[in-house]
Amino acid sequence: MEVPAENILRANEVSQEGDLAFARRDYYAALIKFLEASRLNPNSHAILNKLGIAYSQLKYYSDAGPAFERAIALNPKFAYAYNNLGTVYFAADDKSRAEKFFKKAIALQEDVASFHINLGTLYFEKGKYQKGMAELRKGLMLDPGIGGRGEGMALAQAPSRGSSNEKNYFMARVYASMGDVDRAVESLKQALGAGFTDIDAIRKEPDFDKIRRDDKFIAFMQQATLMTKN
Repeated sequence: MEVPAENILRANEVSQEGDLAFARRDYYAALIKFLEASRLNPNSHAILNKLGIAYSQLKYYSDAGPAFERAIALNPKFAYAYNNLGTVYFAADDKSRAEKFFKKAIALQEDVASFHINLGTLYFEKGKYQKGMAELRKGLMLDPGIGGRGEGMALAQAPSRGSSNEKNYFMARVYASMGDVDRAVESLKQALGAGFTDIDAIRKEPDFDKIRRDDKFIAFMQQATLMTKN
């Protein structure tokens, strides 16, 4: 479809207004702006990707999926849209398709932290903890702060379904191996809350060696030992 130059320019301006609303977490306002921008320039895969992300933030997954699919149709090498489409399938509990799209995103662009975080989270949900830890480590090595934010064009991380003592224990191992004592201890607390009781495993696991002398970890271990004895 031929798009007049003035429409492309206006679409970019409106899209930037959507970015500002999104940064304020005003996702409805962002959605309206990205819809307007996509109508002005239906040939922009970047705008369609932003539209899909806004839909996803509002949990309108049935609308998000087609937006990402259109972005892929316009640019089959746009890795972010594959990752984001994977999160839509993950939200629908279609793990097979979600895994397919996360892997496709990584194959196209392997240096994006959120892609590995999403695939690792998916593996955790499937009970494939060793594979999950490997992907999470890759993501955290690329961007240690990824757990607390997204990356603009990518949704991270994929939605997790519930909590389990085993899953949180493996997450703690990942964070500890990266030297992140705060998130490691927090994950261990969640594991304890979900029923984890094998404190001896924590004492023996080499992944915790990097944080073993940290005061926060020492305090946690003292508290955990008391809790599991009762």
